[in-house]
Amino acid sequence: MSDDKSGSPPCGIYIRIDNYSDMMRLITNLRQMAMTINRASGYEKNMDVVELVYKAEADEEIGDLVALIQAEGLVAIISGLEEFEDIKDADGVLLDDAGLYQDARSILGEDAIIGISCGADKDKAQKAIDMEADFVVLNGDPSLISWFSAQSTMMSVASSAGISNHNCGEFVRSGAGFMDVTDYILEHEKGVMQGTVNIMHAIDLAGQVKGSVN
Repeated sequence: MSDDKSGSPPCGIYIRIDNYSDMMRLITNLRQMAMTINRASGYEKNMDVVELVYKAEADEEIGDLVALIQAEGLVAIISGLEEFEDIKDADGVLLDDAGLYQDARSILGEDAIIGISCGADKDKAQKAIDMEADFVVLNGDPSLISWFSAQSTMMSVASSAGISNHNCGEFVRSGAGFMDVTDYILEHEKGVMQGTVNIMHAIDLAGQVKGSVN
């Protein structure tokens, strides 16, 4: 990858964690991913997010992971919360119910990052725009991402189990702010570091093409 860069990459990495049964492996994977991002990226600022799906039985583990994620320079988001007062010092929350947005904002304050999971629902995505949420999570459909990008400058996350280094360029060119590449990176046959490098390289190349077109 080129060393002559500034600003931030055209699209960030988004990882979603909902299984806390093997904490040692999880901690190792997150550290390796963060180390790869911090060492391999030539950008001044990287935007990479880890979403932790809240489970009451893993309350302590989630708190520990929030601290680790932030110490590694990543953004920690918690989804599935019923009570917003205790977000384990995370950077923000992801909501399934857009109707909870105002409650979450009033409790967490203006500095908190609040996103809304919209799937393929354009009406819900439009509502998120109207409420001035910070980001939305959308199904991994390039046409849907393109539609949303034409409506708003709000960050969108393209979410699909099938996103890899071979097809992620479509989402970059469609205007996605982040890509959920959980399966590709965490389950890569050559390890987390190789998966992270592959995705970063593919994002970089797609960004160059997008820049030349614009």
